[in-house]
This record gives sequence, structure tokens and C-alpha cells, in this order.
Amino acid sequence: MQQVISSMIGYTVRGTDGDLGEVRGFYFDDATWSVRYMVVETGKWLSGRKTLLSIASLEKINCASRTFNVNLNREQVRNSPDTDIDEPVSRKYEIALHGHYEWNSYWSGGFYVPGYGVDTFLPTDGIEREDESSFKVHKVDSRLCSTQEMSGYRIHATDGDIGHVEDFIVDEGGWDIRYLVVDTRNWLPGRRVIVSPQWIKRVDWEDSKVFVDVSRDAVKKSPVYAPSKLISLDYERKLLEHLRKPEDAAWVTFKIHAPEGAKVFLAGTFNKWDSSSIRLERGSHGVYETTVLVPAGRSEYKFIVNGNWCNAPDCKEQTPNAFGTANSVLFVGQHEGHHKGHLHTFSRFSAGQNRPLWSTPTGG
Repeated sequence: MQQVISSMIGYTVRGTDGDLGEVRGFYFDDATWSVRYMVVETGKWLSGRKTLLSIASLEKINCASRTFNVNLNREQVRNSPDTDIDEPVSRKYEIALHGHYEWNSYWSGGFYVPGYGVDTFLPTDGIEREDESSFKVHKVDSRLCSTQEMSGYRIHATDGDIGHVEDFIVDEGGWDIRYLVVDTRNWLPGRRVIVSPQWIKRVDWEDSKVFVDVSRDAVKKSPVYAPSKLISLDYERKLLEHLRKPEDAAWVTFKIHAPEGAKVFLAGTFNKWDSSSIRLERGSHGVYETTVLVPAGRSEYKFIVNGNWCNAPDCKEQTPNAFGTANSVLFVGQHEGHHKGHLHTFSRFSAGQNRPLWSTPTGG
């Protein structure tokens, strides 16, 4: 189910032995754009202290009563590490917080970006491991960002400003930010548009600006977004079709089987082998999915499952790489008898939503 961040501000956070406080904000990490914490103002029972509670502690959301039920009690919160929530949240504080509550760390192992990469079906009884010592890697440190702080950031298209961040739309299933809601009142009065984190080229935190790889004209002519309605599959299909930029490029759905709770990413020539920018979400039957705009022609790719680079056994096209293994190969467009790429709906849907019954076979 979709949730708008601003609509959840003020929700009561209810613990196992009473109310803990009210939601005042959220923090997400800028590597995966996943919401990690809620900011809770405890109220009179704890002198109005603000604290962070992990989304992992959330057991139930009751929209009718505007309540978050968490698996924590007052004593745990009272004895939790204290910090100034209005200041940047440090990793040191996160480590102390996770140690106190015994939460699993989302940053375990970090994200590693090799000079090249490799991709898709992962059996649950074993993982094809590659010699990590052969990779030239560097660790990508994510940073926590406040949704309240980013609200108001200017959004810059490839050819100019289009508006400012007004809100965020999250997928309640995985708490990933699917879209930023942009207020375009100074350019397109009375209209709002949505921007996917996948279209973001970079964020200038010092100047409070977000740069997206979409033109003003493409935004202006995009399907009208109605804030009062849920984003439907049909709307996302139209949006993705409209924003197809390169000639003959296609939105391709990648799928992989992996154990429940696995951290699954996709990297390839289409994203410069960035191993942290494209995260797959788990759907039914243990299948993780994501949909990517792949340019026409030949692309190489691999999957990263819990830090291990692996290929898809169902992909017949492979090519050797610089690390002594192989990369899977995908062709988009007509190429020596290979099928043409297809358009696909965006893959970031919660498990409860209907999914398309068709997809491009991974690896083409």
C-alpha cells in the first residue's frame, strides 16, 4: 500500500505497554532511498524527549486510528541512547541505538562498487561466490536524510528548475521511497508532478538542490498526477512510456530468486556498474524484481545478493569479464534474431498489489 509521508506526521506510536509518543518525521538513507527511522516525540511521560525508532520495530499501521504499533515498551525507550535529533544523525549513534534495541544493522557489510560487475537466479541452498580479492572496490557510505529537511529542496531538470520537493510517496511493504512529490506552482501553477529516485543524478546537500535526468518539456507533458488518488499500474505505465528517452530503449524487468530478507541489487553497463543504486524488492514465491530503463543494443549485468556477485543460470548469453568469471548479456532492440525489449510497469510495488503477468526473460 502507498503512504504519503506528510499524512503520517502526528500518528500515535503505541508500544506494548502504552503510548510512546507521536511521529514528528522520518529519516531515509540516500544509498537506497529506504526509510530507516521514525522520529518520535515522547511527550510528558519522558519530558518531551525526541528519539529515533527503527521502521523494523513497526508491527502494524492503523490508518483509521492514525496509530503505529511497535514491538517496544516504555522502559526500552526510556533507557535508549539519547542524542540531539535536530543535529545530523551520526553512525556512532546508530550503532549505539541498534545495540540497545538489538536491531539488525541495515548497513552491514556496506555497499561495494567494483570497477566492473557480473547477474540473476539465486538458489536458496547456495550462492555462487566470486573471489572478492580480485575486485577493485570502494565502500559507499550512505547518509541519513530527514524527509522534513529535504522538503523544500529545489528540483532541477536537465534544462532548468521545475519546482521544489513537497512530499514523499513510500511503499508500505518495504518502506522504499517510490516518488518525490514536486510542487511546480512557480512554473506550472496548480500542478504537482512526481519524480522517482531512479531519475536523480545527484543531490547537492549544501545548496539544497536535487538534479534529475529528465527535461522540463518531458515533465510538462507527463501524465497528470492526482494527489488525491493512489498511483495505479496504468498511470505508472503511461508515465514510463512517456519518459522513455533514448531511441528504442526499453523498460526491462529483472527477476531473481533469493532467500527471504536478502539484500538484492542489480548492476550493469546501463548504470556504470553501480552496485547500490538499483535495489530489487521481494514479491511472491521468493522472487525479487526491479524494472530498469535499458538503452538499445547490448548490455552486460550481474546481481549482487548479500554482497555476493552472481549470474543468472537461465541466461544463455554470457561473456567473460576482467575478474575471471562472466557477465550476463542482454540485447534490447532487434539484434541477430534476439527479441526486442518491451515496456514494463515500474517494479516497486508492495506484495499486496497486482503485478503484470508478463515480463522480459532476464538476460534476453
